[in-house]
Amino acid sequence: MTASIKWRFIIFLIILIIAFALTLLMTSRILENNMLHLRIADSAQKANDFALAVAYDFSRNNVEALYQSAIKEGIDLDGRVLILDAFGIVQVDSFSRLNGMRLSHQEIVEVLVEHKDSAYGFHQVQQDNGKIWCLNYVSAIIENSEMVGAVVLVQSVQDVVQSVYSIQVNYYLIYLIAILVLLVLFSFLINHILQPMSALKEGTEAISRGDFSRRLQVSGKDELAKLAEAFNTMAIRLEDVDRSRSEFISNASHELKTPLTSMKILTESILYEDNVDEDVYKEFLGDINKEIDRMTGLINDLLLMTKLQNLEEGKLQMEKVSLEQIVQEVISNLQKIAQSKAITLHAHFRFEGKVDCLPLYLRHAISNLVDNAIKYTEFGGEVFISTFKVDNMAYIQVRDTGEGIAKEEQKKIFERFYRVSKSRERETGGTGLGLYIVQTTALLHHGRIDVKSEEGKGSVFTLSIPVNADAYERK
Repeated sequence: MTASIKWRFIIFLIILIIAFALTLLMTSRILENNMLHLRIADSAQKANDFALAVAYDFSRNNVEALYQSAIKEGIDLDGRVLILDAFGIVQVDSFSRLNGMRLSHQEIVEVLVEHKDSAYGFHQVQQDNGKIWCLNYVSAIIENSEMVGAVVLVQSVQDVVQSVYSIQVNYYLIYLIAILVLLVLFSFLINHILQPMSALKEGTEAISRGDFSRRLQVSGKDELAKLAEAFNTMAIRLEDVDRSRSEFISNASHELKTPLTSMKILTESILYEDNVDEDVYKEFLGDINKEIDRMTGLINDLLLMTKLQNLEEGKLQMEKVSLEQIVQEVISNLQKIAQSKAITLHAHFRFEGKVDCLPLYLRHAISNLVDNAIKYTEFGGEVFISTFKVDNMAYIQVRDTGEGIAKEEQKKIFERFYRVSKSRERETGGTGLGLYIVQTTALLHHGRIDVKSEEGKGSVFTLSIPVNADAYERK
């Protein structure tokens, strides 16, 4: 992955360098052409004017006048002036070197042979200080609508070449500096992007191997930092899930092992003892039956917990059910247990309407709250169950006069298999999953479970769920 990104950066850098180079080349060429076109336009104007001025003297073969005009024009041009006849033979040379010679440059042929009004060309000319570039501009000499000769203005364009060369040198210098800057930025970006990507790749590989302790170093506030934070958050959650899974397996194994061990001891006591009284048999079998009930309750809670965790929120089939009816059913089912401890159950319904819920799971959650209140209330105590409504939320409140829960324990009681008092919980037959199931059910209904308790003064558990699930979702 990192190699692929690196090569993409390299290809992008190469394309950028090539595009920059082409831009510089085209810019210098355009600049050179513009400067030469200005020089050509100036030479064209002067050559045409000069050809028109010498046409009269040329047609009358006034060599002296032509020579003086050529010298003067050459001085004004800082160049050279040649006057040719119709055959391309030099009649006048302001430098007096090519007189009588026949010239056959392409631009001269275009004017004298192809009968163009004017033409130009560039040539390198050898001088004492080396070769220089010159512009030859040729203009036809017309007399009585007939071409009788041509004027050639030779003007140096070496200054243009030098200016363009100087500009190109500056361009190339800028180009090299830009490339160096790009290389530095490229190296920085490669290190800034690929190093976190490599760390992310190593982290994901570590997680795939089961190492959920891997964390990425977060620096800055850019997208890569946010990606690293998201990875760390994911790793923390996966580590929590893995720890919870391990704890769950350990706790479930322990909770199942305890009643099995008790049943084995009781069974062996009956098997390996002779002449055991019938009362002892009944007592041992009664204890075995209690352990079986305890295992059955634990397994049922485990199955219910699994079902709750596997429910998909988008596919929940909520039903409109009377909250009062559900609570009445719970109280009816637990009435005998409460009577066995002389505990009075008080019901007060201030909300008797229907709620959107999953009846089976909501009934089980309320039953767990009332059952816990009965278990942890002393003989002859009281348990109060009430319902009320605030806005779109329905509340089920269960208050007891039991032993209460210490403040430091109240945040832990909704964890799986957590018991405030393990020995007392086993005596009452609890599985340690009841309140966890209540909390899961509340969250599944977009509700919550709250607890207020004080040691020696009882506890108050309040379960709240939306009355209208659709209105809650729209909100």
